[in-house]
Amino acid sequence: MLHLLLAPDPSPLLQTAVYMGGILAGYLLLTAPEEWQRVRETVRAVWTRRRGR
Repeated sequence: MLHLLLAPDPSPLLQTAVYMGGILAGYLLLTAPEEWQRVRETVRAVWTRRRGR
């Protein structure tokens, strides 16, 4: 049944999206949790600074 849902020749956009998703997933798995915490804090600070204008 699954083979009916998958296109035999997926579009280049879909191929690129799957590829980039794999790169992002690999990066998430290899990055230390402390680094992600620092990224979250930086994004939150920039977001509040921009909204506070």
